[in-house]
Amino acid sequence: MIAGCGTFDYVAMIPEGSMSVSFRAQLRQPIKLSGNKLADFRLVGHAPEVRITDLGRPPNPGPSNPATSRSRVTLRALDREYAQDSEASFVLDKGLISALRPGDLLAMSRTGCGGVGVSAIRDSQLVFAVGVITAVPLGNDFMARFPYELVREAEAVFRKHDSTFEFVEYPLEIRVAGKTLIIYGGRVNVGDFELWIRHGYRKGIPGTDESVSIARAGACSIVDANSSVLFLEGEGLSMVKW
Repeated sequence: MIAGCGTFDYVAMIPEGSMSVSFRAQLRQPIKLSGNKLADFRLVGHAPEVRITDLGRPPNPGPSNPATSRSRVTLRALDREYAQDSEASFVLDKGLISALRPGDLLAMSRTGCGGVGVSAIRDSQLVFAVGVITAVPLGNDFMARFPYELVREAEAVFRKHDSTFEFVEYPLEIRVAGKTLIIYGGRVNVGDFELWIRHGYRKGIPGTDESVSIARAGACSIVDANSSVLFLEGEGLSMVKW
């Protein structure tokens, strides 16, 4: 499991005008400082600069590396205070970035398992979410979680016949538009949203976060969200040391 100093959980307001101009992010929740670097630091500090740049198409496209225009989102620490590294960046489909509007809340998180989640909220409602969706805010009209209590109940049933039984992957529970779905994988349309669940949480040390894309119909393309999930999985998070 990655220590707190190697994770982050930021939010940033999309500025007026061109997003080629850098803007600031901040911690979604304040940290109660303890004097312990492992707990007090974050990967690129408490309030990094955000810059979004065009990256072009992948040089070697394939099924897991879509031949679509990309954008790089770079988080840069402005000083060494509370920052383990100087920069961290990840790649999204350029179309997903184009769905952002001034005033949107952009949330970006890296978990203790090393997965990255990104979401956009507009007027308290979800526009899109990609990657580790349970690690980022999803607005007032969408809920996602892992139903651990149901998993434990189901495991207890199987352990009546095999005392060692356990699920190696947990399904995702989705609640939206008055409906509840429990899904391992696949494509689903529910309410105003299109979803692609590549997989749920996979047990291990430290485990593998879920990989999911969500797009609100009319506000964001599910194709762009799906491509972004593949980029997050394939390229992951790039880091620059001090």
